[in-house]
Amino acid sequence: MIRRPFPVCLIAALLAVCASASAQINLDLKLDRTLYLAHEPITGELIISNMAGRDLIFGDSGGLSWLDFSVYDGRGNLVTPVQGEISERPIVLNAGQTYKHKVVINRRYPMATLGAYRVKASVHFPQINRVFETKAVSVQVADGQPMWSQIVGVPQGHPQSGTYREYALMTYYHGARSKALYFRLRDSDSGMVFRTYPIGDYVTVRQPVHALDSQNQLHVLHMTAPQTYRYTVINIDGEPVRQQTLYEKGSSRPELKSTAYGEVTLVGGLTEDQAQTPYEAQEFHRISERPPGLPNI
Repeated sequence: MIRRPFPVCLIAALLAVCASASAQINLDLKLDRTLYLAHEPITGELIISNMAGRDLIFGDSGGLSWLDFSVYDGRGNLVTPVQGEISERPIVLNAGQTYKHKVVINRRYPMATLGAYRVKASVHFPQINRVFETKAVSVQVADGQPMWSQIVGVPQGHPQSGTYREYALMTYYHGARSKALYFRLRDSDSGMVFRTYPIGDYVTVRQPVHALDSQNQLHVLHMTAPQTYRYTVINIDGEPVRQQTLYEKGSSRPELKSTAYGEVTLVGGLTEDQAQTPYEAQEFHRISERPPGLPNI
C-alpha cells in the first residue's frame, strides 16, 4: 500500500479552525487581593471578551454550570469541591463585548486551611463543545491576630434560640502597611465558622472598644485613620446592620455608653454630616430660629 502524504492544505485548515476556536473568547481571572484571612470570601472578577463575531450565550448545559474552577493547594493537590452544584446565572455576551463577572472562589471549594493556593477558572462553551481555561493565579490564606472573643446566647424569637455563638475580633495585614480589623462569627459547640469579614481599616493608636446590647448585638467602635472612627453594629447572625463614620472634634471623641437596661448609645465626636457642615452653620443661628419669648437686645 502506498501512503500518500496528508494534504498540507488540509492540515493548515484544521490548524486555522483550532486557532479560530481558541480566539473566540478571551478569559482572564483577577482576584481582588492575593492575601486573605481564613474563612473570608475569596473574591475576584472573571473577565470574558467575546471575539467570536456573534452573540454568545453562557448557561448551564447537561446539568453542568458554564463556570467552574480548578483549585490546587500548596502541594499541588487538587482541592475537591463540596457537595451540591452551585449554578452561575446565565449571561448573554454581544459580539465584541467584554463582561466582568463577580466570583467567590471558596463558595464551593474549601480553602480554610492555611497556606498557598493556585486557582484557574474554566468556562464551558457549548456552541463548539469546548472548555476554555484562564491562567493560574496564586492566593495566600492566613489567620489573623486575635484581639477579643466572647460566647453569647442566641436570643428568644430567633430560629436558633437557645444555642450559643462566639463573636471574635482580630487584626490582619492586607499588605506591608495596610492593617484591617476583622469580625468572625462561629458556632461555639461545633466550631463551624459562619462569617469572617473586615469591618474597616485599623489604626493602632487607639484600641477598639466593644459592647453588647440586650439583644446580644455587638457594637464596635475603632479608629480607621487619624481623628477618624468607624462605628459598626453586628446582629446575632453576623450581619452588619449599621455602619457609620465619625470624627473627633477638639477634645471630644466618639465613645460607646452602655445603660443598665442593656442599651448601647454613641456619644461625642461628629458625624459625617456634621463634619461637612460649615463651622458658622453649627455655631451660629439665624434670628428666625430664636425660641419665642426671648427679649430683643
